[in-house]
Amino acid sequence: MNSKFKVIIVFLVAVNSFSAAACTAPAQTLNSAEALKEYLNKQPANSPDNPIKVTMNANATMLEKIAAAINSTSIYVSLNLSGSALTTIPDDAFYDRDKDIGCVMLTAITIPDSVTSIGQYAFCNCTSLTSINIPSSVTSIGPNAFMNCLSLVTINIDAGNSVYSSDNGILYNKEITILIRCPAKRTGTFSIPDSVTRISDSAFFGCTSLTSITIPGSVTNIEMAAFIVCTSLTSITIPDSVTSIGNQAFDYCTSLTSVTFRSTIDSRNLGSRSFPGDLRAKYLAGGIGTYTRASGSDTWTKQ
Repeated sequence: MNSKFKVIIVFLVAVNSFSAAACTAPAQTLNSAEALKEYLNKQPANSPDNPIKVTMNANATMLEKIAAAINSTSIYVSLNLSGSALTTIPDDAFYDRDKDIGCVMLTAITIPDSVTSIGQYAFCNCTSLTSINIPSSVTSIGPNAFMNCLSLVTINIDAGNSVYSSDNGILYNKEITILIRCPAKRTGTFSIPDSVTRISDSAFFGCTSLTSITIPGSVTNIEMAAFIVCTSLTSITIPDSVTSIGNQAFDYCTSLTSVTFRSTIDSRNLGSRSFPGDLRAKYLAGGIGTYTRASGSDTWTKQ
């Protein structure tokens, strides 16, 4: 299993998620990480529902220091970078790889319309982040940019963006043929739009409160770790349009007890640990049909 998933899955279990409401604290405009830290240290303790609003003038090299400054306090922050001349949010901008921790006190962020790219793992492990506003200027979002953002409710894309779009807070490409990221805080049931043909790597990673997901007949590719750690998902139907399922696609779906396959998928296109237990082996031997298991069992049976 990919080592990053191992670390993040442990972190996923260990960290409590929070919900955020409207920010009510007065906004402040600051120009350095040092000034931010000094300001936050003077504030009374708050909650994710009432973060301090801060507007900052920042460049790309400052973002790591800004994240560290926020993490060094016990103050929840809603960060507005719209006054900055940023052109990129670099890889790991709000994620410390050495400590494997994100900017855990950050609840919301507004990105300036000068930014054209957001790097991979840019907001990874920002576990209190509830919303992110992405302007029309952004034409590149790196893999796993929002991985393990446990409280993320919505990803908002400006309607004028030529590459990306959002519908009900879910991130797609502009044509809504690729589902890129479903926020981890999504709850209940969800039907993927009929226009989607590809479910991206880690698209539903850590959506622990989704109980039902409908995959339409338009989908052909379910990529690596697409539904990993969807721990409340109880059943899934793989339509006959699907020709490939990536490694770990449904791994750690601990409540999954019923899987229906509508078509035959070649073993070369069915990743290892694509499903929990021995389902991959049972399906390759048994073919099209519905497979079930008792809760907690690794043994699947074709019905």
